[in-house]
Amino acid sequence: MLYRAIGLMSGSSLDGLDIVFAEFQEQGGKWAYEILQADCSAYSSEWKKDLSQATELTAADYLLLHSRFGHYLGEQVNHFIEQNQLQYKVGLIASHGHTTFHIPSQKMTAQLGDGAAIASVTGLPVVSDLRAMDVANGGQGAPIVPMGEKILLSDYDLFLNIGGIANISCHFPEFSKAPPKE
Repeated sequence: MLYRAIGLMSGSSLDGLDIVFAEFQEQGGKWAYEILQADCSAYSSEWKKDLSQATELTAADYLLLHSRFGHYLGEQVNHFIEQNQLQYKVGLIASHGHTTFHIPSQKMTAQLGDGAAIASVTGLPVVSDLRAMDVANGGQGAPIVPMGEKILLSDYDLFLNIGGIANISCHFPEFSKAPPKE
């Protein structure tokens, strides 16, 4: 079966909104993917300011920004779809959001970019708030990357993600086994 999705990412560098359109297909237990379109839409000085100062807002103003940023993301997706002639080709949108608060030791994380607002603007199904369940279960809030690496890049064992915060993933077979019980 063929799956087509748009992915959205907004990192701590605030350089812009990354948008990708990709196809995924499973054949014989192995997944393949192809990136068909990608773009980075630079943030205006206003968005950079709003996103960088989000942690200083009152709760009500934070939630208003969450909604406004979600609508902005939806508008950016619509523009990307139109620009790349992807009408009726997108099955869903996956939105990471923009991380503002992240304290895994206290099982708390928050991302701006309301998934319901994105869905409302685009008319497409949206998967969002990707970190919350992992953090609630005691994880560090990055469950998608190691899973994607293992499924889509299974020929490799070691990955380095250099972003605002660097991440290293190891997929060595000896690390996937539980330690021996004493």
